[in-house]
Amino acid sequence: MKKTLRQYNSLIQEIKELNEEIEKMKNKKYSYEKDSVTGSNAEFPYQAMNYNIEGIVPVDTTVKESMLTKRLNKCEELKIDIERFISDIPDSLTRRVFRYRYIEGLEWRPIARRIGRHDESYPRKMIHDRYLERIKPMR
Repeated sequence: MKKTLRQYNSLIQEIKELNEEIEKMKNKKYSYEKDSVTGSNAEFPYQAMNYNIEGIVPVDTTVKESMLTKRLNKCEELKIDIERFISDIPDSLTRRVFRYRYIEGLEWRPIARRIGRHDESYPRKMIHDRYLERIKPMR
């Protein structure tokens, strides 16, 4: 569970990046392409020649867009699961410690200060770790 909780801030960033990439794909309908091909003169002497070709080509982004949308949905589901887990913690102090640590991304020392303690090991060991140990057998 700890590993899942640690992903929260990364999930927020990934969701933002995926939304931006999907938006770019929606705006990109055509691409400009260049290439060179080899051919020959139509009449004798049939000399080999290189020709440059260029043009606008429609871009089919449906497959990649679908893949990105699926990944976005998975990230959002996991983010909601983490938020639901923290929200379902019955004890207010424990819920605050988890929110500060995973949603706000604070280190242990600022968390200890916010809950009125000076020892950073108190929120980590006495609240956080004990809560995870109690729920582990249930999961």
